[in-house]
Amino acid sequence: MNENDEALYFLVGLIAFGFLILLLFGFAQFLNDFSHELKYLNSEIGRTSGEERRYWIRRRRQLWLSLIPFVKY
Repeated sequence: MNENDEALYFLVGLIAFGFLILLLFGFAQFLNDFSHELKYLNSEIGRTSGEERRYWIRRRRQLWLSLIPFVKY
């Protein structure tokens, strides 16, 4: 193995590490937004009753289903 191969492996590793950091940051952001929305929906469910409560329960179900990649929230 020569110096060019070592430099190439180092650069590929550095790029992969940067991509992994960005991926983890994006996942943490998604998790934070998801839990914030879930807390809001649960508080609305606890606050309401009747037809309005069924609406918030439906929204919570949609939020959980949005974890499936092809389902929109």
